[in-house]
Amino acid sequence: MDESDSEEATTVELRFYAPFKDAVDQKSVAFELPDDATLSDALARAVEEYPDLDGKLVAEDGELSSGVRALHNGHARAEADTRLEDGDEVSFTTPIHGG
Repeated sequence: MDESDSEEATTVELRFYAPFKDAVDQKSVAFELPDDATLSDALARAVEEYPDLDGKLVAEDGELSSGVRALHNGHARAEADTRLEDGDEVSFTTPIHGG
């Protein structure tokens, strides 16, 4: 049944800014994840699809690498346990340092 199918998966968009955009060779990607997915699940999927993100975006412990900022739907800072819902967007960037 179509209704139950839509409840089984969540589509999220991950947006990448420098230096991560170069690792995936595009600005954003969409992933289908289980409906109870967290940012940690999305990170694991991103590294699986784009191994160059390993160590840059994601640390060895599966958490965001030091200095990486993740914004959930453009405004709230996301953590590894942030629950994702269908249609959510997570943007990854690093702070800009001036001289």
